[in-house]
Amino acid sequence: RIRRSARKGNSTRFADEAREMAHRPPEMAAMDSSVLKPSCPGLYATTILKADYQLRDHDETIYTPAECNSLEFNVECHLSTAFVTCKTQWMVPSKLLKSSANQGKNSCTFALPMDQKGVVTSISAKMKKMHIQSCVVPVADTGKFSGKRFGRNGPEPCPVHPEVFAIAIPNVPANEIVDIEVTYFQPLKFEDGAYIFEAPTTLPKGALPQGAQLKDIVRIMTTVRGARPEPVMVECKSHPVTLVQAGPGVTQVMIDPRSNKWGNDNYLMRMPVWSPSITAAAVQQPSPKGPTADTRAPFIISISPPDPKSCAPFARSVFFIVDRSGSMTGKPMAGANQALLAGLSSLGPQDTFNICAFDNLQEYLSEDMVPASPANINAAKGWIEGHCTARGTTDILTPLRAAVAILSKRPLPGAVPLIYVVTDGAVDNEREICRYMQEVMSAPPPEGLMTHPRVCTFGIGRYCNHYFLKMLSQIGKGLSDAAYTDERVGSQMIALINASRTPVLTDVMLGIPGAGESSKVEVYPFPVPDLYIGAPVMVAGKIQGGLPPAMSIKGRLASGEEWESTVPVAPDLQNNVLNIPLDKVFIKERIDMLTANAWLTNNKSAEADVTALSLQYGVPCPHTKLCAFEVDPKKSAEVEAAKKKGGVMKIAKYAVGGAAGVMVLGALAGADFGNVGASLANAAGGIGDLGSVLGSINLPAGIAIPDIDLGVCGDMCGEICEPVAGCLGPILEPCGGCIGSVGDVAGNAV
Repeated sequence: RIRRSARKGNSTRFADEAREMAHRPPEMAAMDSSVLKPSCPGLYATTILKADYQLRDHDETIYTPAECNSLEFNVECHLSTAFVTCKTQWMVPSKLLKSSANQGKNSCTFALPMDQKGVVTSISAKMKKMHIQSCVVPVADTGKFSGKRFGRNGPEPCPVHPEVFAIAIPNVPANEIVDIEVTYFQPLKFEDGAYIFEAPTTLPKGALPQGAQLKDIVRIMTTVRGARPEPVMVECKSHPVTLVQAGPGVTQVMIDPRSNKWGNDNYLMRMPVWSPSITAAAVQQPSPKGPTADTRAPFIISISPPDPKSCAPFARSVFFIVDRSGSMTGKPMAGANQALLAGLSSLGPQDTFNICAFDNLQEYLSEDMVPASPANINAAKGWIEGHCTARGTTDILTPLRAAVAILSKRPLPGAVPLIYVVTDGAVDNEREICRYMQEVMSAPPPEGLMTHPRVCTFGIGRYCNHYFLKMLSQIGKGLSDAAYTDERVGSQMIALINASRTPVLTDVMLGIPGAGESSKVEVYPFPVPDLYIGAPVMVAGKIQGGLPPAMSIKGRLASGEEWESTVPVAPDLQNNVLNIPLDKVFIKERIDMLTANAWLTNNKSAEADVTALSLQYGVPCPHTKLCAFEVDPKKSAEVEAAKKKGGVMKIAKYAVGGAAGVMVLGALAGADFGNVGASLANAAGGIGDLGSVLGSINLPAGIAIPDIDLGVCGDMCGEICEPVAGCLGPILEPCGGCIGSVGDVAGNAV
């Protein structure tokens, strides 16, 4: 058998060997960790491995693939966000459907591996006699939906993984072609001066049909939009690509079908942005045409950091506040300590630092900030081993107050104070914490401090209030991230520390000449965040009548000098190439801002605004859900037409089986409002067993301060749109009050 395989081509031999592995008993397949998570979007037979105290602490799923006939990605990368349409075609062999790998089920699972910050916006599946559609509906309407598998044959368990979107496809006919289309978007990673897009294109063992080659199966078209007028630079080392077209602000490439230099790997595209200096650009689209409630022109402003070798970094005074409550036991605590050690190693001789390990009590490394000398850092590492061990409950406000006080006591001249808050718990005084931080930011900096402390937050697991943590970081002009699995804690926290380790431009201000009350300017995030070497700034907004031909951006450099740039505003003319309008590129951030405000104020009217926006753009939020349902193939076109109209869609009238045939795809591991009870009970910090939750609808890092209509603010302080800290108080009030207070506090400044 080995000799016969050797005479075949590489792809055929790969398929033969993999097909033998595909139908082995689950206990054998479980030995290969690659089968515990799908490597590409497709149809899989699934076997659930129950938790075993000796082998695993939670349920695992073994994925055995069907045969993939095609895997096609159409990607639009808009600045820092990728919008993906994946069309894929699979055939389920009869042998696989009936094998032990599928545990006797008559269904298969469609599974999509994705970034935990990704958001699935639609899914559809087509077979000869059955079509499946999806749409976003208000949570209030989902109470009558009882479908687990579209109302057929009762519920079956679906795989649970924080980085997998999964849905059961019932009654899949053996050897029949199934066409599946899924759309999603995700924020692009930023590493080493480049945005990075990754598509899951690694075919699992057994998925390649006999005699087929990878280039016959996989097709990828990537269109990249930038804010600058020249074509966007792209790099792809994972796959051979060929240029389709390049023009002002856009580059389009596709996998070269003529090349045989393909590996069975994920598709990786890099878009470098670092340059010798800070660069800024602005682009806008015309006001939308036709009947619409919002006639303002959408725009995006991009501020990119320079190469680290080309700038003088700020000195830093860094205060680490690390949760050591009982729920951090095990991998979360180990990961946090690993990242904490990495953070200490990143400090330079010009920096100072301190550490607080907290539960319901607090222990501090020192009563004052400590110089980052090698001896002090080594002593701190030993202190971490003895004090950062899990115990107790959670109190965030006390150590946060102490950190601000200690940072203010003996300020380091010219330094940017940085506070890192790391927690896996929810507390019952989160609004009080936000109010406190708002008071800090609205008051003048203490004597000797060049600026207010910046607050970066990191949430662990599903019990902490991610909206609160992201709001806290937004008020504090810092960065935010989260890890939903224990294994991700260390690496993602290190990434957050690395991204924020070098601030290069603080107190950023936007100037829009001639913008007055009638302009109805809206920007988000607000206030404009600081620019870090590892985190470019993206500001999206809308303005009546459009931006002027040029605008200005100001900020403060590490030297204390003011930096200013006049930025030309480029019109976006790529509608013939790009399908995603500018106002949708940052719609998730806008929804997040409204969601956070509604939560902070308990404002039901604001929740209704969030719901309406979610339905209009088809983007799930905490007040809406993505639902799937079976439709008569003859009604598929009618359903698509109804979805395009936006608003509430009465899907029960289209679903086979009515309301009983609609399946709610819930949020698997995304941002939530927290669970104080689970935190107090020392619930596990990881994902654990989430039962039969079926979806994966997550929020990107960097939730912004609530929507603010800036039109009432006059001429914007000499045509400067400034993130005045004093206007942050009203974030805890309804949006209408915030508008008025901006003018009261800042005059014509925003």
